[in-house]
Amino acid sequence: MAVSITIQNYLKDMKVRYVPLEHEHAETSSMTAEVAHVPGSRLVKGVMIKDDTKYMMALLPASHHLRMKELNELLGREVTLASEEELTAIFSDCDDGAVPALGLAYGIEVIVEDTLNKNDDLFFEGGDHETLVHLEAKAFENLVSDCIHGHFSHHDKNPENRGGFRYAHS
Repeated sequence: MAVSITIQNYLKDMKVRYVPLEHEHAETSSMTAEVAHVPGSRLVKGVMIKDDTKYMMALLPASHHLRMKELNELLGREVTLASEEELTAIFSDCDDGAVPALGLAYGIEVIVEDTLNKNDDLFFEGGDHETLVHLEAKAFENLVSDCIHGHFSHHDKNPENRGGFRYAHS
Protein backbone atom coordinates (compact mmCIF):
# COMPACT_ATOMS: atom_id res chain seq x y z
CA MET A 1 0.00 0.00 0.00
CA ALA A 2 2.75 2.51 0.94
CA VAL A 3 1.87 5.94 2.34
CA SER A 4 -1.88 6.58 2.46
CA ILE A 5 -3.26 9.02 -0.08
CA THR A 6 -4.66 11.18 2.73
CA ILE A 7 -1.20 11.55 4.29
CA GLN A 8 0.42 12.16 0.90
CA ASN A 9 -2.09 14.88 0.02
CA TYR A 10 -1.91 16.51 3.44
CA LEU A 11 1.89 16.69 3.46
CA LYS A 12 1.86 18.00 -0.12
CA ASP A 13 -0.73 20.68 0.75
CA MET A 14 1.31 21.67 3.81
CA LYS A 15 4.49 21.74 1.68
CA VAL A 16 6.26 19.23 3.94
CA ARG A 17 9.05 17.18 2.47
CA TYR A 18 9.20 13.57 3.59
CA VAL A 19 10.81 10.31 2.61
CA PRO A 20 8.93 6.99 2.69
CA LEU A 21 10.93 4.25 4.36
CA GLU A 22 9.96 0.67 3.56
CA HIS A 23 10.55 -2.07 6.12
CA GLU A 24 9.57 -5.65 6.85
CA HIS A 25 5.98 -6.20 7.96
CA ALA A 26 5.49 -5.32 11.63
CA GLU A 27 2.32 -5.19 13.75
CA THR A 28 3.47 -3.01 16.68
CA SER A 29 5.59 0.10 16.94
CA SER A 30 8.27 -1.72 18.91
CA MET A 31 8.48 -4.31 16.12
CA THR A 32 8.47 -1.54 13.52
CA ALA A 33 11.31 0.29 15.27
CA GLU A 34 13.30 -2.91 15.37
CA VAL A 35 12.81 -3.97 11.74
CA ALA A 36 13.21 -0.41 10.41
CA HIS A 37 16.28 0.23 12.60
CA VAL A 38 14.69 3.36 14.08
CA PRO A 39 15.02 4.31 17.76
CA GLY A 40 11.67 4.06 19.54
CA SER A 41 12.13 7.63 20.81
CA ARG A 42 11.99 8.88 17.18
CA LEU A 43 9.05 6.74 16.06
CA VAL A 44 5.76 8.56 16.71
CA LYS A 45 2.74 6.41 17.52
CA GLY A 46 -0.81 7.64 17.44
CA VAL A 47 -3.14 6.33 20.11
CA MET A 48 -6.79 6.96 19.35
CA ILE A 49 -8.87 8.15 22.27
CA LYS A 50 -12.41 9.45 22.59
CA ASP A 51 -14.75 11.29 24.88
CA ASP A 52 -18.53 11.52 24.65
CA THR A 53 -18.45 13.73 21.56
CA LYS A 54 -15.38 13.05 19.43
CA TYR A 55 -12.26 11.10 18.63
CA MET A 56 -8.79 12.45 19.32
CA MET A 57 -5.27 11.21 18.76
CA ALA A 58 -2.52 11.24 21.36
CA LEU A 59 0.96 11.32 19.80
CA LEU A 60 3.86 9.91 21.77
CA PRO A 61 7.14 8.12 21.17
CA ALA A 62 6.89 4.39 20.49
CA SER A 63 9.23 3.86 23.44
CA HIS A 64 6.63 5.36 25.81
CA HIS A 65 3.36 4.26 27.38
CA LEU A 66 0.33 6.51 27.59
CA ARG A 67 -0.71 7.61 31.07
CA MET A 68 -4.46 8.10 30.93
CA LYS A 69 -4.64 9.94 34.26
CA GLU A 70 -2.19 12.61 33.11
CA LEU A 71 -3.90 12.85 29.72
CA ASN A 72 -7.31 13.31 31.36
CA GLU A 73 -5.84 16.03 33.59
CA LEU A 74 -4.23 17.77 30.62
CA LEU A 75 -7.50 17.73 28.68
CA GLY A 76 -9.66 18.58 31.68
CA ARG A 77 -12.04 15.73 30.91
CA GLU A 78 -12.13 11.96 30.87
CA VAL A 79 -11.18 10.12 27.71
CA THR A 80 -10.98 6.42 26.95
CA LEU A 81 -9.25 4.33 24.32
CA ALA A 82 -11.10 3.91 21.04
CA SER A 83 -11.49 0.35 19.81
CA GLU A 84 -9.92 -0.93 16.63
CA GLU A 85 -13.37 -1.44 15.14
CA GLU A 86 -14.19 2.25 15.60
CA LEU A 87 -11.20 3.29 13.52
CA THR A 88 -11.91 1.43 10.29
CA ALA A 89 -14.17 4.14 8.84
CA ILE A 90 -11.90 7.03 9.89
CA PHE A 91 -8.76 5.51 8.38
CA SER A 92 -10.41 3.89 5.38
CA ASP A 93 -7.33 4.37 3.18
CA CYS A 94 -5.10 2.54 5.67
CA ASP A 95 -4.58 -1.11 6.48
CA ASP A 96 -6.37 -2.32 9.60
CA GLY A 97 -4.38 -1.33 12.66
CA ALA A 98 -1.96 0.89 10.73
CA VAL A 99 -3.05 4.29 12.00
CA PRO A 100 -0.77 7.14 10.84
CA ALA A 101 0.32 9.48 13.64
CA LEU A 102 -0.96 12.49 11.75
CA GLY A 103 -4.55 12.77 12.88
CA LEU A 104 -4.78 16.32 11.54
CA ALA A 105 -4.79 14.93 8.01
CA TYR A 106 -8.04 13.14 8.93
CA GLY A 107 -9.61 16.09 10.76
CA ILE A 108 -8.87 14.63 14.18
CA GLU A 109 -7.81 16.76 17.14
CA VAL A 110 -4.26 15.90 18.21
CA ILE A 111 -2.52 16.00 21.60
CA VAL A 112 1.29 15.91 21.46
CA GLU A 113 3.66 14.48 24.07
CA ASP A 114 6.35 17.06 24.89
CA THR A 115 9.21 14.55 24.66
CA LEU A 116 8.75 14.32 20.87
CA ASN A 117 10.42 17.71 20.40
CA LYS A 118 13.79 16.36 21.57
CA ASN A 119 14.68 14.85 18.18
CA ASP A 120 16.13 16.10 14.90
CA ASP A 121 13.93 13.87 12.80
CA LEU A 122 10.89 11.67 13.32
CA PHE A 123 9.15 8.70 11.74
CA PHE A 124 5.52 7.61 11.80
CA GLU A 125 3.34 4.91 10.29
CA GLY A 126 2.39 5.69 6.70
CA GLY A 127 -0.87 3.74 6.59
CA ASP A 128 0.29 0.17 6.17
CA HIS A 129 2.49 -2.16 8.22
CA GLU A 130 5.50 -1.82 5.91
CA THR A 131 6.07 1.91 5.33
CA LEU A 132 7.18 4.75 7.58
CA VAL A 133 7.11 8.45 6.83
CA HIS A 134 10.44 10.12 7.67
CA LEU A 135 10.56 13.89 8.12
CA GLU A 136 12.42 16.57 10.02
CA ALA A 137 11.18 17.05 13.57
CA LYS A 138 10.94 20.79 12.92
CA ALA A 139 8.52 20.15 10.04
CA PHE A 140 6.47 17.83 12.24
CA GLU A 141 6.40 20.38 15.05
CA ASN A 142 5.20 23.04 12.59
CA LEU A 143 2.32 20.73 11.63
CA VAL A 144 1.26 20.22 15.25
CA SER A 145 2.22 23.63 16.67
CA ASP A 146 -1.41 24.64 17.30
CA CYS A 147 -2.23 21.36 19.02
CA ILE A 148 -2.34 20.74 22.77
CA HIS A 149 1.12 19.81 24.06
CA GLY A 150 1.92 18.28 27.42
CA HIS A 151 3.44 15.41 29.34
CA PHE A 152 1.19 12.33 29.46
CA SER A 153 3.47 9.34 28.92
CA HIS A 154 6.39 7.57 30.50
CA HIS A 155 9.37 5.83 28.99
CA ASP A 156 9.23 2.04 29.02
CA LYS A 157 12.69 0.87 30.00
CA ASN A 158 11.82 -2.77 29.26
CA PRO A 159 11.95 -3.29 25.47
CA GLU A 160 9.86 -6.47 25.81
CA ASN A 161 6.91 -4.38 27.03
CA ARG A 162 6.97 -1.76 24.29
CA GLY A 163 4.11 -1.70 21.91
CA GLY A 164 0.96 -1.63 23.96
CA PHE A 165 -1.85 -0.33 21.77
CA ARG A 166 -1.71 -2.59 18.75
CA TYR A 167 -4.47 -0.92 16.75
CA ALA A 168 -2.65 2.40 16.86
CA HIS A 169 0.41 0.70 15.45
CA SER A 170 2.04 1.25 18.74
